[in-house]
Amino acid sequence: MIIVNDGSADDSFDSIDRSNCRVIRHSERLGVAVSRDEAANASQANTLCFLDGHQRISIDCIDQCKRLAISRNAIVCPDISDFGDAQDPLYGAYFRLRTDSPPFSAEWYRQPPINTVTAVNSLRAPAYVIPRTVYPKVRWSRLLRGWGGSEACVSIKAFFTRTPILHLCGPIAYHKFKKTFHYEVTLDEIWRNHALIARICFSEATWYDYWLPDVFREHLSEETQLEMDSDAVKAEHLEFQQIKVRPDHEFWTRLAFQKVPPAVKR
Repeated sequence: MIIVNDGSADDSFDSIDRSNCRVIRHSERLGVAVSRDEAANASQANTLCFLDGHQRISIDCIDQCKRLAISRNAIVCPDISDFGDAQDPLYGAYFRLRTDSPPFSAEWYRQPPINTVTAVNSLRAPAYVIPRTVYPKVRWSRLLRGWGGSEACVSIKAFFTRTPILHLCGPIAYHKFKKTFHYEVTLDEIWRNHALIARICFSEATWYDYWLPDVFREHLSEETQLEMDSDAVKAEHLEFQQIKVRPDHEFWTRLAFQKVPPAVKR
């Protein structure tokens, strides 16, 4: 087990049995995505399971998800319980394209599925398991900062690379949230993260003709807009475009189930 303490003031890791785990501590908070990617790179396992510190899992949950992930070469998530105000189990998530907030979102399925294994199209929160062979296609951008957009990044990359996301009904991950964040979360930072996802995952034309002018410009500072054209962002954009297999317009027709914006080239 690899645990990354991302510059947290929480000292709960001090009570962990270190005999079967490695704890990586950051002196300053780098963000969810950087921490998870660092843990993935440090691991030697053939599957990667991502959990938050406030989660507790049912017996054999990880092993069941792992077996399915390997057999189907897919991202696998179990049932989720005690998420926010939801007392009943939640059964995977579906993508929602929003217009009243940062655009890339997901909603929980709240009805029990008919089948034990169900294809879903988005992640909203840990827990989930990703085979190591799959991870390079959907890995978090290390340019993401703070909180907000991490699951969206993996979900949209999974869509564009045709990586399945499966829900496994039965094993369960319980959330034990704190009442408040122990660090500052700003809407500006979340908008910045969502813009970064769009800049990396979509073509140059879709970014400049649609996402930037129609969605993000009014929510981004001049500094952040310039950052979207930095060498680091451009390099990650080009790297992802080389493994992307779906065209941009299918994001609307096959994931968001909306009409393709006129500015988006087919």
